[in-house]
Amino acid sequence: MGAEAETPGSLFRKLPVEMKALGFDTRKKFDDIAADAEKFKDSDQIVTKLSVAMGNCIACHATYRFVEASQ
Repeated sequence: MGAEAETPGSLFRKLPVEMKALGFDTRKKFDDIAADAEKFKDSDQIVTKLSVAMGNCIACHATYRFVEASQ
């Protein structure tokens, strides 16, 4: 969740609520993965949790895109 603090407020205010919710959930999942990796050192558990977290990444990137304005 530390990465969230570096998001400029001007950008954060423009993001759709659904995107923010998915982003928060994804960051929390990655924080949990990091904590579990350190605590349990169980690669099978980590890979399973990573697979779930990556589902969020895929869903977000499939739905939301920054499109460069044409000139």
